[in-house]
Amino acid sequence: MNQKRCFVLIDGSNFYFKLKDLKLHNLLKFDFSGFAKILAGKDKIVKSIYHIGAVRTDGTKKASKMHADQQKLLSILAFLTNPAWQ
Repeated sequence: MNQKRCFVLIDGSNFYFKLKDLKLHNLLKFDFSGFAKILAGKDKIVKSIYHIGAVRTDGTKKASKMHADQQKLLSILAFLTNPAWQ
C-alpha cells in the first residue's frame, strides 16, 4: 500500500495570534517540525510551509524589534527545513 503524501501549510499570522491567545509567546522555541508531523499523522510530508507577510519597518523601536524577531524565526525555520541539516 502506498503511503499518502501531504503538504503542511501554516498561516503564520493566524498561528501566531492563536499561540498568543494560548499564552505561548516564545515562537523561537516552538517545535514546528513536530507540529507538522502531528498534523500529517501517518502521511509523508512532501513540503511544509510557514507563510507570513513582511513586517513593515517604520523606524520605530517596536517595528525594528518585530522585524528582527521575524528574521530570527525565519532563520530557525530555514534551518529546520533544510535536509542537509537534519
